[in-house]
Amino acid sequence: MKLKAIVFIMAVLGLTNVHSNEVYIDQVGDASTVTITQDGTGNIVGDSATPVFIGGGSNIVDINQIGIGNELVMVVNGAAAEVLVDTTGSNNIQTINCGTLGSASCSGSTIKQIVNGDNNTITQNLGTGANHYSEINVVGSTNTITHTSTNAGSSTVNVTATGDTNTIGVTQSGTTAKTVTINSTGNSNNISINQSN
Repeated sequence: MKLKAIVFIMAVLGLTNVHSNEVYIDQVGDASTVTITQDGTGNIVGDSATPVFIGGGSNIVDINQIGIGNELVMVVNGAAAEVLVDTTGSNNIQTINCGTLGSASCSGSTIKQIVNGDNNTITQNLGTGANHYSEINVVGSTNTITHTSTNAGSSTVNVTATGDTNTIGVTQSGTTAKTVTINSTGNSNNISINQSN
């Protein structure tokens, strides 16, 4: 069975409701495409007792948050997922969990987060499955970035943090190849990597 879903949501700042934006999603099925654009104020994507659950294999998720409240928190379960979260400015905070519920897999998935400015925090938890590819690209502000992968297969993570308060993290484990590339330029730094085999 092949289920395709396209969701496009665009919230624009209104004169009387400065807390618009929110979006809760629960999408299950293979080969789905989910696209969300929030341009404006309160942002947020998941919640009301936690949706933004994308289940099934080969799903594509593309989320853009532009300005002010941000926040995300999502779960993606299923192999070969492609997730891009691109955030421009304001209070950020994110978190993407992949293959972390029950027996779900994150095999062959690509999880990419781009955050350009403001209070950041970004966190990833990649669970079961092999061949994870993770990219976290942050340009400026209060940062904190963390990536955790508990799979027993190969896992690759690339982190770029150009400036401000930084902290970074990583932590991978398992029995086969793990690769970490970190490119951090300015300010308070404090990088900690823990890979095991």
